[in-house]
Order: sequence, then C-alpha cells, then structure tokens
Amino acid sequence: MMPSPIDTAVRKGIKAVALAGGLFRGLRPGDLSILVYHRVGDGDDEITTPPSLFERHLSWLARRGDVVTLDEALAGGRGGVVLTFDDGYRDFVDTVVPSLVRHRLPALLYLATGLVSEASDDRLRWSDLRDAVSTGFVEIGSHTHGHVDLSRASERESSEEMHRSKALIEDELGTSCRHFAYPWAVGSAASDRMARRLFETAALDAWRVNRRGSVDAHRLGRAPVLRSDGSFFFRAKARGRLDGEGSAYRMLRRGPWRVPATGDRVEVTR
Repeated sequence: MMPSPIDTAVRKGIKAVALAGGLFRGLRPGDLSILVYHRVGDGDDEITTPPSLFERHLSWLARRGDVVTLDEALAGGRGGVVLTFDDGYRDFVDTVVPSLVRHRLPALLYLATGLVSEASDDRLRWSDLRDAVSTGFVEIGSHTHGHVDLSRASERESSEEMHRSKALIEDELGTSCRHFAYPWAVGSAASDRMARRLFETAALDAWRVNRRGSVDAHRLGRAPVLRSDGSFFFRAKARGRLDGEGSAYRMLRRGPWRVPATGDRVEVTR
C-alpha cells in the first residue's frame, strides 16, 4: 500500500532528526556500513526501491569507489561499504544484477531458498541464480529456507532451517554458502549458536554501523535502504550517519516492516 503523505513526512522527519544526531559520526577508517535492499521495482511500499532511484544509488556508490565484498571489508579490519539484498525475488535477476554488472559493484544476496521455484516464470529459478553468480559480482548467502522468525525458533528448528538453506545453495550453485542473515533482524541464543557453527558471518542488527574495533562477525549490523530515503538520506545512510533512525522507529512503534505477531513462519510461496 502506498504510504500516505503524512506517513512519508513523518518518516523523513525521523530521518532528519537522526541525521542531526549523526552528523559527526560518519564512517571512520576501518568502519563498515552494510546496506540492505529488499525489492527493486514498481511497488509502492517502503522496502521497494524504484529502479530509477536504485540506479542513482549505484551511480553515486560507483563514483565513491568504496564498495567492497563482505570478505574484503572484514579482512584486516579494512571496512568500507557492502551491498546486500534479502529474500530473493525475480527483480533481483531482472533489475539488480544488470545494474551491478554495469557499475561493476559486488553484492551479496541473502536467499530465502523457499522462494526459489523451477515451476513459475514469476519466481527465481536456480538457473537464474547460477547466471547471477557467473557474473562474478554476486555471492549467495542464506536467509533460512522459510523466512522463519528465529527469535522464537528452537535450536532444532534453527538448525533445520539453516542446514536446509545452506545445503540447497551449495548443491544447486556449486559454491560455498558462508554468510547468513536473520529474517527481520531478530534471533535468539539458540539461533546464534547454530549460526556460529555453520557460517563464517551472520547479519543480525538493523540500523547499526559496524565500528572498527568492535565488530562481531556473527552480529553484523546493517542499514535498511528505504523508499523514503530518496538520494539524500541514502547517502547519509551509506556514510554511517543514520544509526539513530532505528531507535526512533522503535520508540514510535513504526517502521518499514515488523515481525509477525503470531507463529514463527511466513509463507514464502505464491
């Protein structure tokens, strides 16, 4: 649903206040800003970025020259900016990958493997993902199989979800699946133990820059890219100056998404 003008104004007001508090807390040498997109297309919700705006984002990032892979960013505390994408919808191969290749920017897709279907032209197929990986600009990580709320999952369910997703990615793509991201940026002690066993890194916290000297590779912070960011607030976010946006959303009980109130699973098939 298209956000109302009032809602959009409130969101931009939140960003302005957060930016004022973060003007002097931009990225320092060794800091790591991980950006997360969800959809790139013609939808009108907060987590869908219009293609024209996405193109402007990538053009600006390419000119800056500080986008690196997650492995490069973590190696020796180098830091920088990392592009990540969650879930795995058709727009990733139709819109995102061509833009990444055009601008020569690397990205990491955290794939909810339950979204992949060989039986539908509207869904990602494993052949699409193999083509994406073959460009050399895309790496595939795990986002569980069924996009499960891991804050409520037992260690057994966490294990099943992570193992299933990791195995599918490795079997279908012939590549190692070393990175993981928690759906809705929530987890539990049980899921943390499992993620540390199975993956080299895990993205957990939202609206948090990873500051040099205090980076936990299994509790990485990411900054969600939102429709209302436009270009101005996106650039502030990439520079590590909008950490306070998340605190404001939590205080006001509003945000671009929320964890389901009941149950611990979201239906990912369509």
